[in-house]
Amino acid sequence: MKKVRVAVLSSLIAVLMVALSLVVSPLAFAQQATPVPAPTITPVPPVARPEGSTEVVFWYGLGGNLGNVVQEVVNMYNTSQSTYYINAVFQSSYDDTINKINAGLASGDLPDLAQIFEAGSQRMIDSGAIVPVQTLFERDGMMDVVEDMEPAVRANYEINGTLYSAPFNSSTAMLYVNRAAFAEAGLDPDQALVTYDDVAEYARALTVRDAAGTVTRYGLAVYAEGWFLEQIHAVHDAPIGLPANGREGERMTEYAYNGEVGVTWVEFLKGLVDEGVAVYYGPASGGSGAAASAFVNNQAAMHFSSIASLRGLVSSAAGAGAGVDVGTLYMPRAEGADGKTIVGGASLWITNVGTPEAQEGAWDFIKYSLQPEVQAFWAANTGYYPVVQASYEDPVMQEALVNFPQFQVAIDQIRLTDITSANTAHVSGIFVPYRTHYVEAFDRYMRGEFATAQEALDAAVAISNEQLTEYNLTAGG
Repeated sequence: MKKVRVAVLSSLIAVLMVALSLVVSPLAFAQQATPVPAPTITPVPPVARPEGSTEVVFWYGLGGNLGNVVQEVVNMYNTSQSTYYINAVFQSSYDDTINKINAGLASGDLPDLAQIFEAGSQRMIDSGAIVPVQTLFERDGMMDVVEDMEPAVRANYEINGTLYSAPFNSSTAMLYVNRAAFAEAGLDPDQALVTYDDVAEYARALTVRDAAGTVTRYGLAVYAEGWFLEQIHAVHDAPIGLPANGREGERMTEYAYNGEVGVTWVEFLKGLVDEGVAVYYGPASGGSGAAASAFVNNQAAMHFSSIASLRGLVSSAAGAGAGVDVGTLYMPRAEGADGKTIVGGASLWITNVGTPEAQEGAWDFIKYSLQPEVQAFWAANTGYYPVVQASYEDPVMQEALVNFPQFQVAIDQIRLTDITSANTAHVSGIFVPYRTHYVEAFDRYMRGEFATAQEALDAAVAISNEQLTEYNLTAGG
């Protein structure tokens, strides 16, 4: 029965994932950003496998420089011992990794270890093909490591009292600002907690027009991104799904992002675009890169992105030579709201389809990756913050905070308030498709196809809830 149930579940998931391929071209605007040429990235080669070692197949979804650091950590582990050998296999993206996991549920073609983003948690649990890591922490008397995890990070992957996966790379969303532009406009780039009204005021002051009235720099670059909607709900301590984001013993049964918090956020961004002090680049699939390019070229003075983007934005801004000094502020919110943002990134999941030896090897790598010095190395070389608090005592991490003080803003932001179910990532079997529904509705509203933000979000929520109900019925919820 288990194999039949998993096969049915994987079939439904495969159907739902079709919704992921949203293709909407970013809208053109008068002042196009000049792309910064991407640096040539030489892949880090794996070290040789020791004779007689147990191979552990590890699927991961980070590419580019971040992927190189993944391979570096794997190489460090592989050279630290000879019992196990981690064979790291890049899967193009987070989405491709979970898609391939879904496809492999029926066939059993699964890795021993997988890096899965938070959007895949419910589906990994429902697969019945995983080993909850808490059982291994408890077995080996290592709950002290769990206790030392960054509280917001631990909460993300601890569902109904069980830590199913081990956090590996953790991030949160930030408002990036050009400190130089702020200084020129007489604004304070160090007031970390900002309101919608503050950001609107900044956008107006930072927008620059030439003698003909043509905008040469917008105050804010905007693109459609579901993760930001989740962050905004978190800072207002409002659940995006009911009951309680699926985190208090009951499976999530409905989305509620068409409430006041969601509508206000969408209206806020649309209002700035309509006013001419922000520019819209379309869905994140293309818009995020265009917005980042505009930011580093000083064609947009503010830009929403992950703290994991920090190193790349700093490097690109230096390469662009447009005088951009990269700073970070908290995600904006309504007056009086002082909540924390949620954790993004990914965690490590052990599957139960491999040999006992391979499972032990996967677990051994997880233990290695959570060592304070390894997490310090990871954070210092990527932009993700450490998932264990002891890493902040490591000299490598201390040096990173000196060289990139913007990191501290992200750390402070996820520690702003106590952890609640509403400011922790929701748990849903259609987490990824829901984001597509929201992005499509947001984009259509920005392009004038919906008269109001409420109408747009109502339409998206209706689709999300229809699919969530179908998923829960199939998954046995």
